[in-house]
Amino acid sequence: MYEHETGSETEILVVDDGSEDNTGSQLIPQFPKIRLILRQKNAGFAIACNTGFSQCRFPLVALLNNDVWISKDYFLHQASHFQNPRVFAVTAKVFEWEQSVFGTGGKFAHFRKGFWSVYFNYDVNTSDQSIWVEDQKLLSAYGVGGFSTYSKVKLKKLGGFNELLSPFHWEDIDLSYRGWKRGWEIHYEPRSIARHRTSATINTRYRKKLVREIATRNRLLFHWINLHSPTFLARHLLMFCVLLFTRILVLDFSFYRACFQALRVFPIALNCRREEKIQAIKSDIEVSNQLKHFYNSAPIEMYYNRREVIRKHPEFKENKT
Repeated sequence: MYEHETGSETEILVVDDGSEDNTGSQLIPQFPKIRLILRQKNAGFAIACNTGFSQCRFPLVALLNNDVWISKDYFLHQASHFQNPRVFAVTAKVFEWEQSVFGTGGKFAHFRKGFWSVYFNYDVNTSDQSIWVEDQKLLSAYGVGGFSTYSKVKLKKLGGFNELLSPFHWEDIDLSYRGWKRGWEIHYEPRSIARHRTSATINTRYRKKLVREIATRNRLLFHWINLHSPTFLARHLLMFCVLLFTRILVLDFSFYRACFQALRVFPIALNCRREEKIQAIKSDIEVSNQLKHFYNSAPIEMYYNRREVIRKHPEFKENKT
């Protein structure tokens, strides 16, 4: 639909990140126009995406996981945001795969207890949404890697996803945050609709304990690389020390394993930190204040978990697809 409505050229690239299900032999006969990029060994989300980025030919790059379905007008709504030169990425409104339950929307983030808390979602309040949606004024703390569109020029300036965060988790948050600090914006487009089977790939390949450990490691690395404002950094280091001395009390040994893994690559993280500090034109405090101002002024409804979505929208309980 995007190609038909806009007359723009498009391409579809599939990066096969060392799969074992004969993806290539199944895809090409059915979809001969697809460009298939084969990686011999699975290296994780960041490296697979960066491999694809290097082969993209057009100004906009839309990422879609293999467990995502999108509506026909999905790209039309996202692409129009890039007429604004400040826009780096646009993220979508996503429902669960099995049910029409709101799962992911604009991302709410705030700095608390020494860390960025980034997992909450918002959607527009239907009574006052039209102006904000039509004027493309909805911001998101980050673009979710599985269903966001990016400016290729800005992706190149950022160097793509930070491969230090491989194999998964926090790489899309890191990319977006670095974009915010370069003075760009991340938008939320609620008219771009998708469905997502959450963590379908990760859950089939990795144990839950290891997934949590990797997420904790990458959460630490994200903060060590990207926090530059002295007050934010001091609050983070204080809380990190508190965690170091208290997680043993609840026998959270995975936290210490994650810390060890993060410290092993600390010299590389330090190099990344130096580069980002040079390139940033906005401070952590300025980014935080910009997001706070938006959350306080926009007609949005916050959702902190799935139970809250069901409570506020009881019709979802029976609305199966």
